[in-house]
Amino acid sequence: MAAASGGPPVRKPGSAVAPTPSLDAGQSPMVRAAWGYFVEDMSQAEIAERLGVSRASVHNYLRQARDEGLVRISLDPAVLARSHAAAALAARYGLEGVYLVPDVAEAPLESVARAAAMWLDDLVAPDATLGVAWGETIHRVAELLPRRSYPDMTVVQLIGSMALPFRFTAESCTALIADRFGAACANLHAPAVLSSTDLVTALSREPLIAQHLTRFASCDTALFAIGLATAESHIVQSGVAGLEELAFYRARDAAAVIAGRFIGQDGRTIPGPLDGRIIGIELERLRAMPRRIAVSAGSERVPALGAALRGGFATHLIADAASATRLLDL
Repeated sequence: MAAASGGPPVRKPGSAVAPTPSLDAGQSPMVRAAWGYFVEDMSQAEIAERLGVSRASVHNYLRQARDEGLVRISLDPAVLARSHAAAALAARYGLEGVYLVPDVAEAPLESVARAAAMWLDDLVAPDATLGVAWGETIHRVAELLPRRSYPDMTVVQLIGSMALPFRFTAESCTALIADRFGAACANLHAPAVLSSTDLVTALSREPLIAQHLTRFASCDTALFAIGLATAESHIVQSGVAGLEELAFYRARDAAAVIAGRFIGQDGRTIPGPLDGRIIGIELERLRAMPRRIAVSAGSERVPALGAALRGGFATHLIADAASATRLLDL
């Protein structure tokens, strides 16, 4: 069963959420287009003729209806959790849920992020305290999230801020997810890494920072991706880890990075020079959260994903089917 595509919403009779049982001409063109397409089973050409607009406009109305949450298209995650590979991964690593995206034409990151955005509603409670890490995958999930209104939810940044040439900083990921969920946002107003442990100790005593660090204990859900321990990885390109520090961890069998912390192939945290210089959640604290959702896309991340799963960092996994097959062969 294929994941949702990047084009106009796939028509599924009954999948539209309509605000009223009837429609009048006073409704906005977006609402009228969505009603015609999803409820009346009209084609885009027929809707364009009815509204007196172009088919391109109808396409845009349907996309807007999906983005604003008027129309909710969902694929039951239970269907994708029933595969042999999903069951095998769950049994091997003690996972509560494994959701595998079928191989499709689009890039794995895009399809996995799209699936994660679709399924987070089932995995994150409306009143959750959600801890969010950072990275390209998490940021793309955030961009694809449909808008919701969860005023009782709080989204918490798990690692400090970064001066990056990328869009997917920790603060950006956290703020965007909070905005999409209509939730409270708790950004960590401190650098991710400092030059000395003394600076970290001093800054962590500042009331604003100290208050945020105590929020980690209240997080009941974590959302994170698994980074690579390579010179081309975001942990190095962001400046959080230098090449000398990377060499230190690689010499000690580093296989992956989670929230700025290195772990070995056996899933154990590797003590090292960054430990006292990072302002962010410690991995033991993350692992103590009741629900921990890992998102992984691409076969190049399979060794890192395996390390994270062996370390017990995830309770739920969203990944592509090809990665799952390779992971089972390790």
